[in-house]
Amino acid sequence: MAKTSILGSQSVSADAMIRYVAGVNPSFNGEIARQFLAVGARYGVRGDIALCQSIHETNWFRFGGDVQPSQNNFAGIGATGGGNPGASFATIAEGVTAQIQHLFAYASTAAVPAGETIVDPRFSLVTRGSAPAWEDLAGRWAVPGYDRTKYASLADAMAAGETYGQRILTLYQAMSAAPAAALPILALDAGHGGTDPGASGNGIVEKDSALDLTLKTASYLRSKYAVDIRLTRSSDVFVALSDRASLANGWGAAYFVSIHHNAGGGEGYESYVYPGTRTGASGRSQDAVHSRIMAYLKPLGVADRGKKEANFAVLRETSMPALLLENLFLDQAFDAGLLKDAAVRQNLAAAIGEGIAAAMALKPVSAAAAQLYKQEAVDWLYAQGLLTDPAWKQQPEAPLPLWAEALVLQRLYSRLQS
Repeated sequence: MAKTSILGSQSVSADAMIRYVAGVNPSFNGEIARQFLAVGARYGVRGDIALCQSIHETNWFRFGGDVQPSQNNFAGIGATGGGNPGASFATIAEGVTAQIQHLFAYASTAAVPAGETIVDPRFSLVTRGSAPAWEDLAGRWAVPGYDRTKYASLADAMAAGETYGQRILTLYQAMSAAPAAALPILALDAGHGGTDPGASGNGIVEKDSALDLTLKTASYLRSKYAVDIRLTRSSDVFVALSDRASLANGWGAAYFVSIHHNAGGGEGYESYVYPGTRTGASGRSQDAVHSRIMAYLKPLGVADRGKKEANFAVLRETSMPALLLENLFLDQAFDAGLLKDAAVRQNLAAAIGEGIAAAMALKPVSAAAAQLYKQEAVDWLYAQGLLTDPAWKQQPEAPLPLWAEALVLQRLYSRLQS
């Protein structure tokens, strides 16, 4: 019978893991799921299956036995029954790390990854490499690892699919098969591109500036809100106007926002919806986005040119509420000066993002999750061997020096070549 390795790549997303547990325990803390993926990636352990081990050990993170939630002990490490609560860990991250380390000890004889500190108090008690598969944990992690009232031996329970490891895998299979809850889709459209440069002035080309502002807006929204963002272009390529609308329609987008700059002798900011839609959903969404953008721009001295209507193709041919933003005039010195300011551009992207979030009634992700996605990305660099110095793990917000960026690119290039 084929077995399932404890080591390997993870395949279930944090959002799917959270939905699965929250379906039984609505008070489940989603940071736990994200930590299983982050720590699992560092050790090469299936963190998604390890979460299912914790579901089994903690009764869907509701606990109720000797181990208490405050212990951050999600696998009963050291808890032997009879009132013994086992080990306690200071944080969720530490508790998950201890569990992943314990699994790593069973599955591998290798040293822990560089820069990692052993926090599992029972790591040294494990016979290294003695249980490389989840099915092997019966009789080792869990003793005896099956119901003796139902089966005469471990082999009988294994044949019936009811050992400790097999029950964990049954939970995992159910989690993997659970239907995904679709996030609302936002179509973000960076104006112009490729052979269509758009407007220009004061050293700014619309196609480049609009793309940069679009990418900043997408990054801001992804870090703050639960939303599926699709880009009509993410590089300097030409996309026909009808194709932009067709993409959004095909995606089933809930909202379409096209980001542009203006030119032609005026100044300030304005927004557009399709003629006749001001009294409907497009107009209500326009109100939300326009007001938040002007709340940021007005104190800077930017003129409000108003909420307008126009027969633009991307507004006419999209089947969902749609909005086109004209963010300042490139041929006006004051407006262009603002757009050349990096802080203004970042804050403008945040204002656009907040307006879109209000228009779509997006749900915020937790502060812990917003920070964790950064740490997960850093952890991935280490898991892939692209970064090795453990000092960088402690400063994820710090910029890498040029030599370190070059080293990451060199290592990535070498992998692509091979």
